[in-house]
Amino acid sequence: MKTADAFLGHEDLIKDFTALIKTGRLAHGYLFFGEPKIGKFAFAKNLAYLLEQGTFEATDRPAKGEARQRRPLQDAMIVPEGGGIDLMREARQFVWQRPNISSRRIVIVNDADDLTVEAQNAILKIAEEPPEHAVIILIARNLETILPPLRSRLQKIYFAPLSDADMAKEGISPKIIPIAYGRPGRAAQLAEPTQAARSAKDYTDRFLRSSGPMRSKMIKEFIDLQKEQPEMLDLFFEEVIAVLRKDPVRNAAALRDILHRLFLIKEYTTNKRLQLEALG
Repeated sequence: MKTADAFLGHEDLIKDFTALIKTGRLAHGYLFFGEPKIGKFAFAKNLAYLLEQGTFEATDRPAKGEARQRRPLQDAMIVPEGGGIDLMREARQFVWQRPNISSRRIVIVNDADDLTVEAQNAILKIAEEPPEHAVIILIARNLETILPPLRSRLQKIYFAPLSDADMAKEGISPKIIPIAYGRPGRAAQLAEPTQAARSAKDYTDRFLRSSGPMRSKMIKEFIDLQKEQPEMLDLFFEEVIAVLRKDPVRNAAALRDILHRLFLIKEYTTNKRLQLEALG
């Protein structure tokens, strides 16, 4: 299996965007949306490499026996999760500068679902009158989290889960394919779990086995832990949903409930502990 940074599948999107770049028809703004760990961010980063270095390859880690060939991106700015108004203003200044080696300056906003209204409005100002050489890519799980005026100025690209056959072609283990649900990033996570991923799985197992006071105690531990490791929350929900998906008919109500709680946590300022305890 390729490294976690590499892009897997979606050959049609690769062909389409390669053609757009070659013919100079790349749009100024895109909104990549779809499930987490489906490849949206890797694809966006690949576009930056394609524009700068002529190859569709996101990772700068060479294969065994190969020399390192990838240079750091010069005309791409990647805005991390939680990027606020100041970073959006910095992005605006960035795209107005002329490219160094590429034909375009590209800004990639990861986890755009979490942007504040003020940050989205700052991006809107760029999208309304972008410089000729600018490309803005927002990456989101859900279209509805993006303000309608901003959403209307971006071309929407949906990233669908890969088929089991496509996952197999990419060298993903047959043991992992059934529980990766067409998401290459999750497959990589399962193949080489981080300490955070292992902890999230442990808490998932405890959560599903416990009830009453024991569950409340476990949730308190988990909330305290994720304050230091924020990524734990998403990993925990991913694991719970993956377990429930094994029997979607029997667990339909539980799936609806946990997805609703995740929505409340992500979209509103709600008490995480109360939302977790409310899962019952």
